[in-house]
Amino acid sequence: MESKHWSCFVAIVLGVLIFKMHIFVAFADQDEDIPHNEVRNWALKFGVDLWEFGRQFTKMNEIKSRFKDNDIEVKRKDGIILLRELAAEVKNFMDFKRNAVMRLMDSAEQAALSELEGQGQAESPMGGQQHYDARRINEYNADGKLADGARHMDIRFMRRFERLPVNLSLSSILVPHGVDLDEPDVKSALQWSGHLDPLFQNNLEQDPALSWQYFGSSTGFLRRFPGTAWPPEGSKGSKLIHDFRTHNWFVQAASSPKDIMILLDASSSMTEKFFDLGMATAFNILDTLGEDDFVNLITFSEVVKTPVPCFKDRMVRATPDNIQEIKSAVKAIKLQDTANFTAGLEYAFSLLHKYNQSGAGSQCNQAIMLITESTSESHKDVIKQYNWPHMPVRIFTYLIGSDSGSRSNLHDMACSNKGFFVQINDYDEARRKVIDYALVMARPMIMYQADHPVHWSPVFVAGKSGGLGRDSEYQRRLVTTVSTPVFDRRNHSVRVANLLGVVGTDVPIEEIRKVIPQHKLGPNGYSFIVDNNGRVLYHPDLRPLGDANQYIDQLKPKYASVDITELELPETEFGNNNEPIEINKNLLNEMRGDMIKPKEGETEFTVMNHYDDSKRVSTRTHRYFYGPIEDTPFTLAIVLPEKYGSHEFVSQQEIRHSRNNVTEYFKGDNWRVHPDWVYCEYNSVSDLEKERESSGEYSPRDQEPSFGSPEEQVLHFLSRAGRPGWKWMSVRPKSPQPHHNMHSGSNGNAPGSSHFGSQHQSSQGSRKAEPYFCDRALLQSLVRDAMVTDGLDRNTTGSSSGKEDKQQGYQKFVVATSFVATRSGLLRWIDHVKRPEDTPEPHFSEDNVRAMDTSWYKRAIDQHSVEPDSFVYSVPFGSGYAIKSNATLVTASHAIFVEHRGHKAAAGVVGLQFQHDSLAKHFINITSACTGMTGCKRTCASDNLDCYVLDNSGFVIISEEMEHTGKFFGQIDGTIMDSLVQDRIYKRVTVNDYQGVCSDADNPYTAAGGILKPNRLGSWFFNHILALSAAWLSLMPASLRAWPQEEYTYDNEDVVFVDNNYSDEYEFGNENEYNMQVDQEMDEFFTTADVEYTTPPPRQHKPHVGPRFSPDPHNARRCDLRTDLYMLQPERLNQGGQNNPLKGKLTNCHVSGCERPFSVQKIPHSNLILLVVDTLCPCGSKQLDIEPLEEAGVIGACSTRRQGQEQESRRRPKKCINYHPEEIEIQQCGRGSTLLHMSGSVIVAHLLMVTVTFVLANA
Repeated sequence: MESKHWSCFVAIVLGVLIFKMHIFVAFADQDEDIPHNEVRNWALKFGVDLWEFGRQFTKMNEIKSRFKDNDIEVKRKDGIILLRELAAEVKNFMDFKRNAVMRLMDSAEQAALSELEGQGQAESPMGGQQHYDARRINEYNADGKLADGARHMDIRFMRRFERLPVNLSLSSILVPHGVDLDEPDVKSALQWSGHLDPLFQNNLEQDPALSWQYFGSSTGFLRRFPGTAWPPEGSKGSKLIHDFRTHNWFVQAASSPKDIMILLDASSSMTEKFFDLGMATAFNILDTLGEDDFVNLITFSEVVKTPVPCFKDRMVRATPDNIQEIKSAVKAIKLQDTANFTAGLEYAFSLLHKYNQSGAGSQCNQAIMLITESTSESHKDVIKQYNWPHMPVRIFTYLIGSDSGSRSNLHDMACSNKGFFVQINDYDEARRKVIDYALVMARPMIMYQADHPVHWSPVFVAGKSGGLGRDSEYQRRLVTTVSTPVFDRRNHSVRVANLLGVVGTDVPIEEIRKVIPQHKLGPNGYSFIVDNNGRVLYHPDLRPLGDANQYIDQLKPKYASVDITELELPETEFGNNNEPIEINKNLLNEMRGDMIKPKEGETEFTVMNHYDDSKRVSTRTHRYFYGPIEDTPFTLAIVLPEKYGSHEFVSQQEIRHSRNNVTEYFKGDNWRVHPDWVYCEYNSVSDLEKERESSGEYSPRDQEPSFGSPEEQVLHFLSRAGRPGWKWMSVRPKSPQPHHNMHSGSNGNAPGSSHFGSQHQSSQGSRKAEPYFCDRALLQSLVRDAMVTDGLDRNTTGSSSGKEDKQQGYQKFVVATSFVATRSGLLRWIDHVKRPEDTPEPHFSEDNVRAMDTSWYKRAIDQHSVEPDSFVYSVPFGSGYAIKSNATLVTASHAIFVEHRGHKAAAGVVGLQFQHDSLAKHFINITSACTGMTGCKRTCASDNLDCYVLDNSGFVIISEEMEHTGKFFGQIDGTIMDSLVQDRIYKRVTVNDYQGVCSDADNPYTAAGGILKPNRLGSWFFNHILALSAAWLSLMPASLRAWPQEEYTYDNEDVVFVDNNYSDEYEFGNENEYNMQVDQEMDEFFTTADVEYTTPPPRQHKPHVGPRFSPDPHNARRCDLRTDLYMLQPERLNQGGQNNPLKGKLTNCHVSGCERPFSVQKIPHSNLILLVVDTLCPCGSKQLDIEPLEEAGVIGACSTRRQGQEQESRRRPKKCINYHPEEIEIQQCGRGSTLLHMSGSVIVAHLLMVTVTFVLANA
């Protein structure tokens, strides 16, 4: 038996040894069968073939020679001098806008003064009906006659006014919901503000680059110039606009910065319905705040609670993120216990006092907003302790409902603390009446009658772009608004301080960028502007959240708030212990601090740049030059790439000295210019009209005289530039002198009606001093580039061999289009294959007209410093399934740098688009054959070898499986991709997108219930009951009513319930409590133990898994996204100057213990690598994804990153006007609900109640 066992054991051992020997031999054969030398030869031949073909077909050498045959220069740029030059241009541009607004303010105050003081003495020169109601402009009946009450206005379409039909002589009136144009105050303001039309028109004549000008009256209407109908054509909005008085440009101009504490009663004495109305009131207050303001909201019942945990014992910037967080959190509050007003007031006073004493917050206005349904006292003791006698904190009280006893108490609280009392009975009043607080805070500024602070709003998405580009009609433009308040300068019999309104004008960002020419910054250079809070006015990577057409439909702006540290993404390096080194991040923060101060300076650090919808990433070292834009809250920065941005290529053709007509170089339709660049332009429509009249051209009356395309405009000026007597006009007009008030004292002088407009007719400092502007350097560079690139479609090679080479190349790679794009914005192309007429794909020129902004241009410029003699290749992402139809095109681009006196600069980029299948066939032909003399065992045609061509971002250019084309290789074989990262062939880079867009579908705040939408019938009934109660109370003795009726200004608005849609909601989670260190300083300020310090933790977010889809704009929210992208490290494949293959091997990837070798070879003259993988070992393959995912953990305003932003430096506005010693003399400090204009049913019920009361009293 033992011998049997022994023999079995020996047999097993021998079997294992034999198996291992076979496996070892198999591995050895497998390793030897990877033809590394062949891989190198394949890559070399493939790369050289592509390079030689592309070099000849694009005629890059000929273009370079043509440039050198002319006078050229490579000049060094001085970044600081360039910065100062551009900052002066931007200042000049902004001065025009500011001065236009100040002229409007001055004339508005004078018009109101003369009109209101002379009322009844003379008939208005404007006749009976003084205004054009935008709702009734050009409204005709079916029979073609003007409808009753409508007015005719001559209008014509104008590009610069959002492509709307307008009248350049008249303004129109836009009306929010609830504003009655027949009210006396409204009618009076309509009458005197009509005098602004001549000044609107004169402003536009002096500065034809002006956009919409407007006067927003405190009475509720908006006068907008030029006049146009509302709603605009194509809009789905109603005839009523959103109430502009709650918008940033109005509120922030009307009041100085402020610290606001909102106290919301959350006791069980508040009914659910009234609490929802109180919430709506609080939310409307929050919506009026801006980034110079500080805010917090607390709820109080028996204890005080801070709904947002990380805001406890703090006041935070009123940024959109923080406002959104507060709104979401408040909706989770549950009503309970009784109301402890003392605790709430003490907490609010203590926190405001702390911020006032410590130098934090706005250091200007401070206010408490108390929102409640009832209170049994006026809380004089606690108010006296904290706020008297100097009253540093204003108190505004909002009574929800009509509790008679509470009305008196809340009115007394507001009136004795320089505040205002408001009664809120429905959602419409919650929206309209919150603006009262801003009008009260404006009183000191109005009483001094001196300063008119100029306010610049955050940027927002407005209407259609005014550009000439073929796609401009489908683009919306970014806009900021400059505004200033208008004061009532009349003498009144009682002490008042009335804000008549706010005047402003929109400033399109596309107009600002025109004065910072891209050609001066060069390829991959850019500029940006930040405000006093570090928020970006514009930046090439700024992507504002969509507004779901709310501006187009309601004229309601959705303001963007993106910090510069969220757009410039510094590269993070890692030390030996894999610890992050934040040198670049620290330099970015230092630069931000300097720009906030503001301070001129320069710095240099490395940032990450992402392309193609954040699917590619590269790193680039930038030089930053920054400095203030004088007399504005803004700072300008220009950014130049460190490797090539310090030099510019200069080559111009003097047009007037040219022997030929320069338009000869622009024949045909195969060229475009950059549609956003200013080559030449007329300063006004009238200047263009005069020019066309002199040329005998005709323009339709209902259409703006304009050019059909940027190319037509360029040709127009080129044809005139060669004429005798041509003047360049290359200096933009200078802005007028700063505005000075023309008033003396508070009364001022009351000039006659001739004052309006006549005092502003002077053309001194006007932009219309010259009829046009031309950028001489840019236009002459364009002509030189056109000369150099002209005729490239004609054969310029005399030898027959040249023709044969090109023909062979064309047959080898089927070229669809060849192109050249130059530093002057010129794009010229040649179509080599006739496009099918029914193809849905846009032509190359349609997608690439902004050539310098495209990915292929930017990447080609960067590639030059990696490998000068090379092309950058790319295919459309995920295009593999279109291969069979030959629709997929490979784009190849190469940067032309011209050298002069030892320095090089970019002159342009040449390129090709050719059919992918022809490239794949050529690759297969090369890699299916052995190149050596000894032969090879396996090629890419073998079953057990997979061959791929990958680009420098890890995307598949060529694969044996056609559907792989355009896919990220990590999705095909993540195991190999991981190995390429470990071998440092690719570098994995984590990219954060702080402007991500997520759907509310995966929003962790959506589990809690939102605000109740009032039932229509129930709302009607509730509304009428309130009105009846108010009517009944009006019959009571004055002692019971307890507040002076004459101090109220009653509205004449109909009471209408409006459904408020609040989509953001809040849910408390139980995971990972958020621990916020409590400020120890606060303890000494609190005098009550009723403050609850334990608050629920914020919701922890679990990121969405799977592909992300762009959410519907109505349900979109901002979120932080994170993704891993990949960058090729070509130096790893070029050790010692030798392009040798790098041999790799996957081990321990299968239970059998087999291994999987692979070979990687750089393809010369390209951004590509050749990857050959052995497939014998069935290794499991994981998948890597580059799809952005939302950051896990605490999200929103309580995230670590957002909390860090709260500590970043800001610069307060220069002016704070929050006190006037005589303000306490003003008696007007509250208003209740409307009783004068009730619906018929209420009036009938009111009469019935009067009758019943009379009968009962006399029974």
